[in-house]
Amino acid sequence: MLTPCRQSSEGAPHDLAGTAEAERRLGIRLPSDYIAFIETYGAGGIDGDALWISPPYRESGGDSVVDMAELFWEQAPESYSRWLPPEVSADRLLRWGFVEDGTHLFWLMTGDDSDTWPIADLYEDGGPLTIHKDGFATYVQHWCTPTPSPTKEPVQFIHWREYDHLMEQGLNPATGLPWNH
Repeated sequence: MLTPCRQSSEGAPHDLAGTAEAERRLGIRLPSDYIAFIETYGAGGIDGDALWISPPYRESGGDSVVDMAELFWEQAPESYSRWLPPEVSADRLLRWGFVEDGTHLFWLMTGDDSDTWPIADLYEDGGPLTIHKDGFATYVQHWCTPTPSPTKEPVQFIHWREYDHLMEQGLNPATGLPWNH
C-alpha cells in the first residue's frame, strides 16, 4: 500500500538495527508486524507526518520507541493517568508513534505475546484512552486505505531522514515544495 521513499533503503536497515537494543532496554519483544514495517520502510511519517512511526531505538535519542515510552512512563502519573481506565496502568502502555492532532499511539501490553497486543490511543489534551481490537499492521493499513475521492492523492511514506533533509532545505515534507506555496 505504501511505496518506500528514497531514504528508506538506507534508513530502514539502520532503524532495524536498533530493535535488539530496544527490546533489551524495555524487557519485551516488539511486535513482528512492526519489525517487518521497520525492515521495509524504516521509521517516519505517513501522509507527511499525519501518522508518525518511531524507530525502535536511536543512540542519539529523540522519538524512538524507547525514548517515548520512558518519557510517557515518567510523565504519566502527573499528566496522563487521570485519562486511563482503572484496569490500564501507564506501565502497560508502550508508545510507538503519534498522530499530528496530538494523539499518542501505544501498544497495550496485554500479555507475553507482543503479536497479540492491541493498539490504544490517547489524545494529549485529554482522554479517553481508546483501545482498538487490531494490532499495528491493521492500524497502519487503515491509514493507508485511501478515502474515495477524485482529488485524494495516494498516501505516501517519508523516512525520517528524508523528512529532516527536506525540512533543512526549507521544503514542506508533504509536498516537496517551499513552505510559502
